[in-house]
Amino acid sequence: MRAARRGATAGIAVLALAGCDQSVAAQPAATTAEVRTDASCLDPEVLDALGLELDPSLRTGAAATTTRGLPPEGFVADTALLCDRGGTLRDSAGRWWAVTSTRLEGDLEPLVRGVTGTSAACGVGIVAQVWLVDALGAAVLLPREAACSGAGLPAALEELDVVDRTEHPVALEQPVTADVPAP
Repeated sequence: MRAARRGATAGIAVLALAGCDQSVAAQPAATTAEVRTDASCLDPEVLDALGLELDPSLRTGAAATTTRGLPPEGFVADTALLCDRGGTLRDSAGRWWAVTSTRLEGDLEPLVRGVTGTSAACGVGIVAQVWLVDALGAAVLLPREAACSGAGLPAALEELDVVDRTEHPVALEQPVTADVPAP
């Protein structure tokens, strides 16, 4: 069972590195992240990094801005939330672009060490986004380029266990019209 989880996580790690350009010079040190209580793959900062925007019909209110960065001193991560572009979902409204939300747990120390060390800048591709969440639900959104933090991140992600994976509809790609039958 653990081998199957690692296989699934390995696929996530590969996606997390898509679009990373390790040859680009390291970026300046990141700031300290704002601690939030609502880690979500539907956060506007996350969706922007994934090249998506939340459909107006799914918005529940004004979006709060998120200050990305490294975990503050004393923050103890319990799980990681990996956000990546998913496939498409279909419902009575039509076909939606989706975001895959994957909760991972295990030894997060290598992951935390990897993002707090030197980092590589990402290329132009879409890169998975990572939240670190503590045991009480407080969370920090890592820098946008955290998934490009050298070879340590994919290995750290592979060692974590997939606890939950959910697809969230985000943007209506193809609405159902009167001329086109529902999928």
